[in-house]
Amino acid sequence: MGYLFPGLPDEIGLECLLRLELKSFHNVRPVCKRWNGILENPKFYQERKRLKISEQRICMLQKVDGICDRVAVYDLNKNSCKSLPLIPTQSLNVGMGGSVCHFHFVKQNLVLIKDVFCDSTRSCVWLYDFRNGGSKWRQGAKMPMDLQNGFASAADEHGGLIYVAGGFGDDTLNSPVRSAFVYNVEEDKWDVLPDMNTYLDFFLGAFVDGKFYVMGNPSGPSFEIFDSYTRSWKTMENRFNNRRCFVTAFGRLHCLSVRGLIEYDYSQDNVNIVGTFPTEDWGLSIKFAGVVSNKIIVGKKNPIEGQDFYMLAPPSETGGTLKLIGFERPSGLEGSTICAATLDL
Repeated sequence: MGYLFPGLPDEIGLECLLRLELKSFHNVRPVCKRWNGILENPKFYQERKRLKISEQRICMLQKVDGICDRVAVYDLNKNSCKSLPLIPTQSLNVGMGGSVCHFHFVKQNLVLIKDVFCDSTRSCVWLYDFRNGGSKWRQGAKMPMDLQNGFASAADEHGGLIYVAGGFGDDTLNSPVRSAFVYNVEEDKWDVLPDMNTYLDFFLGAFVDGKFYVMGNPSGPSFEIFDSYTRSWKTMENRFNNRRCFVTAFGRLHCLSVRGLIEYDYSQDNVNIVGTFPTEDWGLSIKFAGVVSNKIIVGKKNPIEGQDFYMLAPPSETGGTLKLIGFERPSGLEGSTICAATLDL
């Protein structure tokens, strides 16, 4: 098959490929089948993370001056910001009491799922492939059922899947549904899942250890868990009062509540308070959270400049306390965030 680089041992050639910038991948992939195969292999990106040379970014769908007009990409390594090409079906209804949007990063694709307000036929999907240096978004397969407002979604990044459940069947908030679906990013295909056991409203979703968690109204008595191995739902007692958002970090489900960070142990159906925030107001202004390099990244609403960013260092690394580390916002990153996803490649 020859060497990765003529005259160099393959282990040295691999070290060269590992250190390429993400923006160069689309030029490198066509060189030969071996290079393309390496860049397609998930182990390649795992090794970049292990060597601490991965590129870490936050992708945010933003409103600027009340209009949803861009996807901002915050490069954490370079502390810089740029905008991706416009999404073809961006709508003024986004995040303004109308359309609902969800961002996920799966198989090196940024995936946007928007509800039926953006399209007259089905809830729609748009994908942006960071590996190919694409100049535009491509449209994915439409959801089997129209969903509007409040549906939950979560990504199984290892499996390349996005799970969706619940929501409402029309725009009146009077017809909640128990429907659930899963989207295969690489195959661009939806599969229908069994219905949830109960109707929940105003959903949040998370995925960890083969399970899709669906949380409804924070004052509701229960939440549901879909086991991807048995393809069945289980109703559990709600242990996440006053929650703001959920993330999968350190191998477990974590809830960012109004007061602090909570860890959930599914096997024991038990919650553990990892740490508390300085004040209740601090938690109330949380807009989104994600994970890069095993650190939780939080975006907080800033009424003047859009949002502030913090990293939550776990107590295991800080001597038993939850440490909040703020970082400087780069110029050009203003506006209100509708939804966000983190990538670590």
